[in-house]
Amino acid sequence: MQRTFLTTDVDRKRRELLLTLAATSLGTAALPGLVGAQAGSGDTAQKVLRTGHPGEPDSLDPHIAIAAPSLVVINDLFESLLTLDSHGRPIAGAAERYSVSPDGRIYTFTLRQGLQFSDGRPIDSADFLYSFRRLADPRTASTALAAWIDLIEGGRAVVRGQQPVTTLGVAAPDPRTVQIKLVVPAPYFPSIAAFPVFAPMPRHVIDQHGRNWTRPEYFVSNGPYVLDQWRPGQMVRAKRNPRFHAAASVKIDAIEYRPIIDLNAGLRMFQTGALDALTNFPPERLDWLRQNMPRELRLSPSLGITVYVINHRLPKFADPRVRRALSLAIDRDVITTRIVRAGDTPAWGIVPSGMSGYAPALKPPLGSQAERTALARRLLSDAGRGPSNPLEIELLYHTSEEHKKVAIAVAAMWQAIGVRATLRNAERQVVEVATRNGEFEIVRAAWFSPYADPMGYLGFLRRGSPQNGGAYDSAAYETAVDAAQVLTDPAARGRALRVAEQRLVDEQAVIPIYFLVSRRLISQRVVGWNDDSLTALRPVRWLDLR
Repeated sequence: MQRTFLTTDVDRKRRELLLTLAATSLGTAALPGLVGAQAGSGDTAQKVLRTGHPGEPDSLDPHIAIAAPSLVVINDLFESLLTLDSHGRPIAGAAERYSVSPDGRIYTFTLRQGLQFSDGRPIDSADFLYSFRRLADPRTASTALAAWIDLIEGGRAVVRGQQPVTTLGVAAPDPRTVQIKLVVPAPYFPSIAAFPVFAPMPRHVIDQHGRNWTRPEYFVSNGPYVLDQWRPGQMVRAKRNPRFHAAASVKIDAIEYRPIIDLNAGLRMFQTGALDALTNFPPERLDWLRQNMPRELRLSPSLGITVYVINHRLPKFADPRVRRALSLAIDRDVITTRIVRAGDTPAWGIVPSGMSGYAPALKPPLGSQAERTALARRLLSDAGRGPSNPLEIELLYHTSEEHKKVAIAVAAMWQAIGVRATLRNAERQVVEVATRNGEFEIVRAAWFSPYADPMGYLGFLRRGSPQNGGAYDSAAYETAVDAAQVLTDPAARGRALRVAEQRLVDEQAVIPIYFLVSRRLISQRVVGWNDDSLTALRPVRWLDLR
């Protein structure tokens, strides 16, 4: 059968690069993105997927990591009781099946036979029990992902150090059975059970090496890949795990995750074939990409939202009129149509449209931005802010040309209502640490729900949640969420959760900016990429390379 190839700029540049290197007698093992071999690694003719992500992992310990680049890598290294398929749906993982009690609170998982860690040590239910308890243990100093443990019976008391980890509602009645008791019914729990934070941790390695267990020479995992190299600032490399229970179905031999700080540099790497996939790109190049690389450009819905988190610890933000004025003054249409321009939509609440059993996203107050700006000025005046007593704030964001442009625009919008804003940028990890420690006034954040349910967003602002960096605390909000979570009827639950979301909006807990669209560049070499997956985690085990 005759095969037809379409020549693109990327193909042409790859061919030119190949010819240049061949003319200088360089071996093909040094050609990035052409034969898939890692120079100097000893591998030949391997399929190697090269991906670019916004920054360096902060850790490869699933119980410690919080940065998005970490979670992407960890998702390929570990497998939980369930896992995500190529469309982002939970399916059987380390557990071959599970059942749910009639009241929706008890999940019983049956593990596959013959499970092993990457070093050959057998895996049974005791490894999962250890992992759950380690995650909840305050001594682990777990971060945002520990918030999910709050769903499990006894989890809140254990995380707060009020009860021992042995009281956590997780049991291992026999070597192949893991039982989890929830506090309330959670129809989205199978999606949570598919995230690697609940994967079995290698206790035998952790006990021996402590926090150093994630170094490549010690690293052990149970997923389709295992850590091979970690060169800080350059690359994390994972190789196929031959002891993974479905290793025969894993088509790509190795993955290289490269930190991309400069989006323009990342785009150039993609164009020359040094990357097969790139997370995000310079927004100002969008029109060029639509015209020149339409088959590589992937714009699709996601479960993300950009917000400005307000530090509720600070007296200057104690008056809700001040917080509301700051939100009303932001022209979200200008930001989404003139700056980011990828299809992102303005956000006035924190739950997007499209959630099953839930109302559409909240609409903007008043009819026009001019009316909202006028109201913002009145609210500030009523709160005692004016020319003689101006509100001065600092907006923190992590280094990115796009985030900078949005921040400059927002500062100008705030200036129009008499607010003086100072902008400060820092590296991603610095911003994340500052957010966790409450060392900011207002900070830019991107929140991604782990599942298509309103609680994936509402949980960010619960009292005591590690994700609640702004320390928002509302008894009315807690009561509203608790009332909704005990409901089993989907429609009634959806209405009750909407009441909770409206409470957040009325109190201006955070400033929602826009709902995110997934923006990626995917080489035509990559097979199996699905744009309908809403999750940011795309398991490489489902992909292949031409």
